Amino acid sequence: MDCRVVFRPGEIECRVPEGTLISDAAKSAGVFIDAPCGGNGTCGKCAVLYTRGDKSERVLACKTKIAQDCTVTVVSAGELDTLYDATERQVSFAPYPKIVRNLPGACFAAFDLGTTSIVCYLLDGATGEQLASAGMQNPQSAYGADVITRANHILTSETSDALRTCVVSALNALIERTTKTAGRTTEQVTLVALVGNTVMHHILLDLPLAQLVRAPYMPDSAEKRAFPAAALGLQVHPFAMMLIAPLIGGFVGADTVACLSASSFEQRRQPTLLLDIGTNGELVCTDGSRRVCCSTAAGPAFEGANLSCGMRAESGAVDHVRLENNAFHVSTIGSAPARGICGSGLIDLIALLVREGTIDETGRFCADSPISDRLILSEDGSTAFLVAQGEGRVLLSQKDVRELQLGKAAIRAGVSVLLDALALIEAQIERVLLAGAFGSHLSPDALCDIGLLPEPFRGKVESIGNAAGEGAKLYARNFALFEQSERIALETEYIELTRSPSFSSYYIDAISFPEY
Repeated sequence: MDCRVVFRPGEIECRVPEGTLISDAAKSAGVFIDAPCGGNGTCGKCAVLYTRGDKSERVLACKTKIAQDCTVTVVSAGELDTLYDATERQVSFAPYPKIVRNLPGACFAAFDLGTTSIVCYLLDGATGEQLASAGMQNPQSAYGADVITRANHILTSETSDALRTCVVSALNALIERTTKTAGRTTEQVTLVALVGNTVMHHILLDLPLAQLVRAPYMPDSAEKRAFPAAALGLQVHPFAMMLIAPLIGGFVGADTVACLSASSFEQRRQPTLLLDIGTNGELVCTDGSRRVCCSTAAGPAFEGANLSCGMRAESGAVDHVRLENNAFHVSTIGSAPARGICGSGLIDLIALLVREGTIDETGRFCADSPISDRLILSEDGSTAFLVAQGEGRVLLSQKDVRELQLGKAAIRAGVSVLLDALALIEAQIERVLLAGAFGSHLSPDALCDIGLLPEPFRGKVESIGNAAGEGAKLYARNFALFEQSERIALETEYIELTRSPSFSSYYIDAISFPEY
């Protein structure tokens, strides 16, 4: 028997067989419910209001089957705080020569296809000037917060094409939004340039994933590509071309190559480190002549997932904290009532608690500090720190601290492995470049305070914004730079950390916090 399901807000209706999970019904209706754990029922973030007749209850969408006609109310998430800006690199305007010429109002679309968000930039096809930009949460988040969960869904599910289909729809939606904003049409888009991490790249191009998520952890294909955009199902000019940047290796993808292009990394002659911190952390280091890179599975804590009150960088997320005259203050995105805490707020908070002695070097809560009065008992009887009182209590649990310790240890250990490969010591690094939306919101001092970055890096850290998006724009504007991207990728040595004999020992050493 089929059941009628209405999703609110939006009054989106669909019919599904009795016994269908709410989460699956939502996907079939084009309603994407955030599910960081990939539907395992462990994160609790897919809670919805399930109404049948006059009975309503909060349930997990990934674990509740539809038994009759019903209404499902999805908790409205705030708009994702998307980063568009980056440090700009000036290049001449010399785009791909094999595009449609002499089309009035021609324009280009450049995409940063990220795990968490997708950003689209619309460029004028005659000058390269940016006309509009738009971003949205990657709808694949309904299948899991991290790339491994999504890849495993494809490998084990009968609906393996669903992730590709939803992301193509998202790309088309962003093209439509940006062209409308700029007073153009989708048919006037004659060139599309796209960068993304290795898993996003493989899903979009429908490439095999098994060898990537299991040993030997290598991509099926890494070279740059130029082909008709229609082959991907993009709703643009029928003869529009598509440029996709190359990968480096493992989980170091085209987004990292774009960051290198945007920051002129290949031209740097002083020891420099570039980091893009997220669920997966990509690191590249140079001694001025040689480049090495790696990828660390930092875990979803940096994106606000797998935390008791974690959330993405949306309205109401605690993004920064401070202590003034022993008074504890928080700020939230959009200055909205606190609903949870995002990655930048988590690092800010734990850095403060470590400095004040509320968290000791092992990561345990301590009662003897100026703000220890905010330590309370949570509902399960364990100790937690009261971050804010907004739409509900926003708490930091002991488990949350452990999640952060594991993530920051992975990044720090990756840094150490790269330095060893180049025979560098920490003090020799002259500049540290933080790329990506997450990095742009971080306090560089806080990264050193928690030991994610070593103390000699203090004062050398700078944010370069959405360098991946900037790189995508550069590839659309200058074809020679796109061509050069393959050489940049090939000349950047990839280190697989699972094969590094020193990674484990560095990782264990980096779990503890610095002593204050």
